[in-house]
Amino acid sequence: MRIIFLNTWHGKVGGKLFDFLLNESKLTDIFCLSEVDCQLSEKLKKLFKNYQSIYDRGIKTNYLGGVTEGRNMFVKNGMKVLSSGSKSVYRVTKADAGGFQFAELLVQGKKFNLGNVHGKARPGHKFDTESRINQSKRIIDYFKDKKGPVVIGGDFNLLPATKSVEMFEKSGYRNLIKDFKIITTRNKLSWDQFGQKADFEKQYFADYCFVSPDVKVKSFEVPYMEVSDHLPLILEFDLSPHQ
Repeated sequence: MRIIFLNTWHGKVGGKLFDFLLNESKLTDIFCLSEVDCQLSEKLKKLFKNYQSIYDRGIKTNYLGGVTEGRNMFVKNGMKVLSSGSKSVYRVTKADAGGFQFAELLVQGKKFNLGNVHGKARPGHKFDTESRINQSKRIIDYFKDKKGPVVIGGDFNLLPATKSVEMFEKSGYRNLIKDFKIITTRNKLSWDQFGQKADFEKQYFADYCFVSPDVKVKSFEVPYMEVSDHLPLILEFDLSPHQ
């Protein structure tokens, strides 16, 4: 199994993003994307012809010209989507929109659970706040009683040395960003956006992938590229034969 998590930055990079996604679709079973407005979702449906689209529309924001903030999973045909939906994990506003999308899938007779996260972006320092700690708790609690392996990934808007990240580790999840010694999930496009601000401090992390112990990780990488202001998280894994 191969999954890519990516905050698409609403497709602002254009052709380079679509070229990347099309090329990766030759090998990838599931894409979990965030910052996908309605227009971008329709373009992606045409690109991913052999995939089922699961779209969480979100709300219309007051930034980037009033885009709709959405999350979009694309699941390759042949996999059965048993259930899917979205859940509020913090108080969403037009200035701080995002969310948590989930699905339960059946692949070759095995169930597994998937979470696609776009976490609370404000305040921009990405340190712990009460809302961010509650966000982690709500995501963890959602999967607590689910049967089968769990993979959770996306743009959490968190720095590594936070309780909000540690909570996943203490709940038994592997933090693949830590385990694979990833040095950044951001790039020059991210840093150039804010570099002229007086209080600018370069941030190297926002995105994470957490897996339950019964997920057999074959590889995990975060290649540097500029198809968005975030880097893609690419996970290859097997499910336990006992699931």
